[in-house]
Amino acid sequence: MTLPVEASNDPPQAAAANGASAGKNDSSSAPASSAELSRTISISEMASSASTRRFATPKWLSFWLEFPFRVKNNQTGEYVEEATAHAMDYSARGLINMCGSFVGSAMIRVAVVKAMKAGTPTIYGMKPSSVLTVASLIVNISAGVTMPFVGALVDHTDHRKIMGTVSAFIMTVAVAVQIAINEDTWLAVWIFEIIGGYFMIMHQVCTMAYLPDLTHETPEMGHYTARFMIDQYFVQACFTLIIILVSTNWDHKDNGILASTIATARLSAGMATGIGCVLFTYAWTFLFRKRPKLREIPEGSNIFTTGFQRIAVTTKHVFSKYRALRWFLVALLFSPEAGAGVVLSISVTFLTFYVKMTVTEIAIVSIIMLFCNLPGALISKFMCRKVNPLNSFRCAEMCYAMVNALIAGTVSGPEKKGLVYPYAAMAGVAFGWMFPSQRTLTVAIIPKGQETEMMGLISFFGQIMGWLPALLFTIMNENGVDMRWSMSLISYFLATSCCLTFMCGSYENAVQLVAHTSDEYLKQYSRNSGVDNFFDEEQIKDENDGTDGSGTNTPPSTEGKEDGVVEMA
Repeated sequence: MTLPVEASNDPPQAAAANGASAGKNDSSSAPASSAELSRTISISEMASSASTRRFATPKWLSFWLEFPFRVKNNQTGEYVEEATAHAMDYSARGLINMCGSFVGSAMIRVAVVKAMKAGTPTIYGMKPSSVLTVASLIVNISAGVTMPFVGALVDHTDHRKIMGTVSAFIMTVAVAVQIAINEDTWLAVWIFEIIGGYFMIMHQVCTMAYLPDLTHETPEMGHYTARFMIDQYFVQACFTLIIILVSTNWDHKDNGILASTIATARLSAGMATGIGCVLFTYAWTFLFRKRPKLREIPEGSNIFTTGFQRIAVTTKHVFSKYRALRWFLVALLFSPEAGAGVVLSISVTFLTFYVKMTVTEIAIVSIIMLFCNLPGALISKFMCRKVNPLNSFRCAEMCYAMVNALIAGTVSGPEKKGLVYPYAAMAGVAFGWMFPSQRTLTVAIIPKGQETEMMGLISFFGQIMGWLPALLFTIMNENGVDMRWSMSLISYFLATSCCLTFMCGSYENAVQLVAHTSDEYLKQYSRNSGVDNFFDEEQIKDENDGTDGSGTNTPPSTEGKEDGVVEMA
């Protein structure tokens, strides 16, 4: 739906879109810094300025709900609404991920009880200890086949925001169903765990498509991604701490480990559902903006065939034109980008069956990791600025691989349980370092203007072999191989991924190779969204010189235009 924007009502977000504190005709303003003078206005800032604000919240609600998640741009000092939306979305997804560890532990224990009552070592043809890894296997194979189509679908329609909203809703519903977990419903909960896992990957593709729109500056992107992960880890840690405090003081402990584990899983699912509803609803209703479709469906094709055709064309184009992106995609074949899903299922299984940890002990391990994720994210921010995101990602992968190898090599049974806690701290730092670096690297080296399709392609490569660690773990587990060997698989995959990144070449050359696509995307966005005077040819020319001819970057002037038609919600 298109709505007119009055020319005389410049929104307050224009200052944020400008990247400076004054417009170009304000001679009384202080001179902008050199960083601001050369800064290119981002798509997110343009979208906020062009928004009709037809969905408005009371100021008191927006202040109290947004305040903990607001992220200030480290160059302009301004807040961008979609940066706040990302922080809220990351936090909601983090709670759902964290909930998976509690529900997963409960499902494993219920499966063991059901198998014992049936008098067999297996349930539905698999060992109870393989339940989580089989679910992870199904999710990752399904996502690997379909995510490229999802990316192309969003690129060829204006439904990016709708796709993000729907996937968030289905994720939340899947978690809500898990509140009903017990011995009779565990199989249904297991199925909804698979459904929720699939739509979480789909949702990640949609949100990742918004990420490059926040800024075109690598230092700013490193700052944003680190802050998003810090918010996520802090919320997850508080969530886990509350569950530990509650679960250690209730009556279910007297009914045995199984009853206590199920009660804890229900509590975590209920909390994740409630908080997720609030954060997802607010972010996707009021903060994320609509995007126009980036390209038309070719004549003679339809949305279904176009999706796979575009993926084939895009893959061929990337592999022939962009060396760094090509080898980064190959490295993702062996990196646990599917990420937390595969690693979480293997880790929970290892700690439950091999180390014999209770659900409370696993929760303590989780909270140690989460609080140590925070310094890891700050290390990522520092390293991305000092040694570039590519080298930062390499260092983080190797650190995580070494920590995992130490766990597999020294935690030889329940009697070594105490070693898990310091290892959890080290793994937390490495994990918190790795993913912000990877996000920053991804945004920096992809060509602009087809982010959703590129994110679908990246997700595809992350899923092609993302299921392999879970498959190998399951095969080894089903054949009675020591679970420490199965745990060590993660280290082998990470080390291989790190070695492949050395084929990417120079990071600086990779960024320069896609620099021209940013200007083209800005012009295409402003044209498709209806703000077709945002970047005229003269402004693009001046930006290439580092200024707009007046000394500042300024938002579009609407003088002389009675109504500008935009499609931003």
